[in-house]
Amino acid sequence: MKQTFLLLMLLAASTLNAQSKLTIVVDGMEQTTGTLYVAVYDTANYMKKPLYGTLAKVNKEEVSAVLDSIAPGEYAVSIFHDENDNGKLDTGTFGIPVEKMGSSNNAKGKYGPPKFNDCKFTIEEDTVIYITLTSYNDVVM
Repeated sequence: MKQTFLLLMLLAASTLNAQSKLTIVVDGMEQTTGTLYVAVYDTANYMKKPLYGTLAKVNKEEVSAVLDSIAPGEYAVSIFHDENDNGKLDTGTFGIPVEKMGSSNNAKGKYGPPKFNDCKFTIEEDTVIYITLTSYNDVVM
C-alpha cells in the first residue's frame, strides 16, 4: 500500500514539472546561408540573459528551430539571422542592425526591441510559433 501511494505521489509530482517542446518556424530570409540565433526569455530576463537558446543552420527559405524541455510559463523569443556566419549581429551607422531579426508574435519595436508584453506567449504543452524575419528598415519605415 505504501509503495502504491509513493508511486502515485511521484507520478503526480512529475506531471507538475512537465517539460514541453517549442518549435519555432522561421521565414523571411533572403539568403539561404548563415545561422539563426534563437533566444528565449522570461519577463525577468528579457533581452538580458536568455533562459533557453539554440542555433539553426539556414539552408532554405524556411527553417525550424526546436528547443526541448521548456518549463511551462510565459516567454518571448528573439531571433537574428547571422547571414555571414561571423557569430554576431552586424550593425551599421548608429548601431542599427543590418541583418534580419524577428520576435515572437512578429512584434516590432521602434528604435529598439519590442516590449515583452508584445512578444509574450504561453507554453503549457508542445508549442509551435511562426516568426517572419524583417530588416530594421522594414520596422521603422
